[in-house]
Amino acid sequence: MRDLTLDQFSEELFSKSPVPGGGGVAALTGSLAVSLGAMAANLTVGKKKYEEYNDELEEILVRADKLRKQLLDLIDEDAKVYHEVSRAYKISPRDESEIEKALERAAQPPLMMMRDIIEVINMLDGLSEKTSRLLISDIGVGATLAGAALNSAYLNVLANTRLMKDRDKAEATEKVAGELSVYTKTADEIYKKVLIFFTS
Repeated sequence: MRDLTLDQFSEELFSKSPVPGGGGVAALTGSLAVSLGAMAANLTVGKKKYEEYNDELEEILVRADKLRKQLLDLIDEDAKVYHEVSRAYKISPRDESEIEKALERAAQPPLMMMRDIIEVINMLDGLSEKTSRLLISDIGVGATLAGAALNSAYLNVLANTRLMKDRDKAEATEKVAGELSVYTKTADEIYKKVLIFFTS
């Protein structure tokens, strides 16, 4: 999936094909969010006004590139586990243990997305104070995308756990995801901070 062109990805998403779906879009959106932050950092590095942050920005760029790639990898991983769930439901006679295992595995990619996206949000928060004011709108857009990606990944965790029969395992995963989901507040705060810059 990650090797499709923008037009091909959009066309697949538009079609009757179940993948890419919400999980893949969440991962893609997270990768776009981190890329916007990286762009702002790249365009700030070397500017005299922000030279005190150069080393920190360079470190952020290395981590940002890893996050970008990890999130793109998760597009394919999410598609893979979806197919595993689909196959498990088609086994005849019905094998509940295989379905359960597949659902448990399917909850993991969006959970991994959530962890990566939280790093993206924290990165954008730091960049909001360390990049050129000419690029602050890009930080705000990145934060908005990251918040949406986090919410979207959370929904995809729940879409799988709510079908699990082992409620202890399901609720343990939901608890972790619920705790991670509160970081959307941080993304909202970054956006509001950027908005104030333009409206005050």
